[in-house]
Amino acid sequence: MFREQLQSVYEVNRNQSRDVPSLPFIVLGGAFLILGLTGVLLVLFKGHEAVYGVSREVPWGLLIATYAYLAITSTGLAFIGGLGHAFGYEKFAKLNKRIVVLAFVTLLAAFTQIGMELGHPFRLMYLFLLSPHFEAPIVWMGLFYSIELVILGAELYFIFRPGTVSHRMTALLGFMALLVGVIATGNLGFVFGSITARPFYHGIYFPVYLVISGIAAGAALLLVINNIVYKIRIKESLQDSMQALGKLLGLGIGAMIFLTFWKLASSLYSEPEEMSQAALALISGPLALHFWIGEVGLALVLPLLLIVFCRAKNTRLLGLAGLTYMVGLFFTRYNFIVAGQLPPMRQGFEGSGVDTVNGLVQYAPSPVEWMIFALGLGLFFFLYFLAERYLDLET
Repeated sequence: MFREQLQSVYEVNRNQSRDVPSLPFIVLGGAFLILGLTGVLLVLFKGHEAVYGVSREVPWGLLIATYAYLAITSTGLAFIGGLGHAFGYEKFAKLNKRIVVLAFVTLLAAFTQIGMELGHPFRLMYLFLLSPHFEAPIVWMGLFYSIELVILGAELYFIFRPGTVSHRMTALLGFMALLVGVIATGNLGFVFGSITARPFYHGIYFPVYLVISGIAAGAALLLVINNIVYKIRIKESLQDSMQALGKLLGLGIGAMIFLTFWKLASSLYSEPEEMSQAALALISGPLALHFWIGEVGLALVLPLLLIVFCRAKNTRLLGLAGLTYMVGLFFTRYNFIVAGQLPPMRQGFEGSGVDTVNGLVQYAPSPVEWMIFALGLGLFFFLYFLAERYLDLET
């Protein structure tokens, strides 16, 4: 009986999802997965030090930036889903299935990045279970994100199980996902904010900034995905949802502009010197192109202008705003991770082993790091668009 129910649900969902342009993204995701798995083999056989561009001076690079990009976006999606599930905000509740699937897949993709960045992920998991060091903020980050993944998985089960949907249970799980996700992202910011040896990170700025930018990222990704799914012709019943997402994205970008300005201003005119060095690395140093074109242009200015001058019900422009924001946000995450590490913790004197250019250490992602980046992106495309093809994500 249960098997027959599943088969009937599968057939109905397949017919309903047939018009979604999912196949090209599934193929693209599969190609990225093959490239990424090749990178995994290179890491396993040659070792991190031989194939990654990170060093003793810059131990966090592209993979940590991609982990933050994906994990915090998942938190933003969980936040928006919680507003719909737990607090009954109808404009977001209409999208609840798509939101939960997106949040789960995005967080799963994030774990591929942090897993391949760690030297011995299974050994660390083993030691974490036997002797966790709860005084370390990074332990709590891993714990909270793991709990969020379990909650999202349970939410998926209650949404898609054969028979009636348990609205009370999904509301409870939606609230828990919202709460744990915000705590996890705030704690991720605290992992950096607690590092006194890296003054650019230190303080309460990044916990607040990451939560706000993550909520905006959730709204932006939903704008993009809905435009893809409906082939840029959003149906009438979702017009108000798209407008609400556009407003949420605009508010998030406005808050980010405010926070970014004051972070840079305070860093330029504060001590210790490493704070101003990191800020100058963004404004006029090796990260200047990433900052002005990627972070300022694509993540802040352009999407905000598209939202402000968007006519009513012009969901195409909102989708474009979401796309530019998501592209620019990747540069934002990369800048955030790398800039704080460029001021050297010890001087690059001859024989010190520290190579500096204009007083800053250097970092560039290696080809294998880009291959691992493709692994996370490929897993996202492959799993999510499989869900679009074979599940009914309409609420």
